[in-house]
Amino acid sequence: WKRDLDMQVTPAIFNYKGKELMVDAGKECVVYLMDTESIGGDDHRTPLYRTPLICNEEVNFASAGIWGSMASWTDARETAWVLTPFWGPKHSKFSAPIEYGPVKYGAIAAFKVEERNGKWSLAPAWISRDMNRAEPPVIANGIIFTYGNGEDTDQAAFDIGLAYNTADHRIKGSTHAVLYALDAQTGKELWSSGNQITSWSHWGGLSIANGRVYLNTFDGTQYCFGIKNESEKLAP
Repeated sequence: WKRDLDMQVTPAIFNYKGKELMVDAGKECVVYLMDTESIGGDDHRTPLYRTPLICNEEVNFASAGIWGSMASWTDARETAWVLTPFWGPKHSKFSAPIEYGPVKYGAIAAFKVEERNGKWSLAPAWISRDMNRAEPPVIANGIIFTYGNGEDTDQAAFDIGLAYNTADHRIKGSTHAVLYALDAQTGKELWSSGNQITSWSHWGGLSIANGRVYLNTFDGTQYCFGIKNESEKLAP
């Protein structure tokens, strides 16, 4: 807390191998796996497993780390997966078996939940392509939907310090959101909205219903993407 690396992320809770498990994280960029019957263990400080640092190597209190919420899903082989968005560059010592190039602005990291002889772990599976401030993913039919929010999340600058944290600076520094569809097993990009979304999103969040994906942006626009028929790609 002295470095403002608080636990501000909404956890994900799921059942696996007869246990109710929970994953959570924070701006430090570490993911914790816990048993909901004994969160933190006997000393209330020891999780079932703690990942190494995924990002935030420079200890940035405002524009790096894990923000938003965690996600989980179970595939047809009954493998439990954990997904986390993160902001900023990937930590230089963190890697996954599948990666899609350098991560500068953020990405989605996927882990497989593993248990061997009573010992639990989160095994890195893949890291997605670079996204401008990756936001919490939603899983539907084996596809992960997520987006880069495009917001300027910096709250300080070298020349003017915290005076940078104003609407004038941050709105000017923001770009636009990009929605992505990823293969849930590999993290491979299947589709993106490209430049179709013209504004950025601040804690907008995704909703999925009836084959449609919805996203709101800062300028008051609600975008709806979906497949019009089997021969067409995702379209607004």
